[in-house]
Amino acid sequence: MSLNHHSGGPNLVPAYQMSGVPYVTSSATTEVPRMDNADGHPIQVSFPFVTKFLTIRNIGGSALRVAFSYTGSQTPGQGAKGTELARNYFLLPAAAAGKNDTATFEVRCKSVFFAGEGGTTGFSLLAGL
Repeated sequence: MSLNHHSGGPNLVPAYQMSGVPYVTSSATTEVPRMDNADGHPIQVSFPFVTKFLTIRNIGGSALRVAFSYTGSQTPGQGAKGTELARNYFLLPAAAAGKNDTATFEVRCKSVFFAGEGGTTGFSLLAGL
């Protein structure tokens, strides 16, 4: 009988074959600050466990920056470490009349950062943990 028992962790395949435990949060439509000025700070959402997937919806009137680090959410030249580490984000377009823009990503992460592009905006987030 083998004594080599496997324990849970990031390489445990069955944990990722199951459905994720739902984690849901939202902001107001103007709660996420704009980041194209020097005094904007992104909103950070931290998860209690690593994610299996993220579904993000832009519910505001401006484009939504989504990044996986604070520095990556910065406008080039305004980040703490200069331009080489900035602009590591993607944009979800502003919500059109009666239609919200949604994106789903299968990523493992512990936190995500949201910021407005050109104005304040909002988000809805569904994550599988």
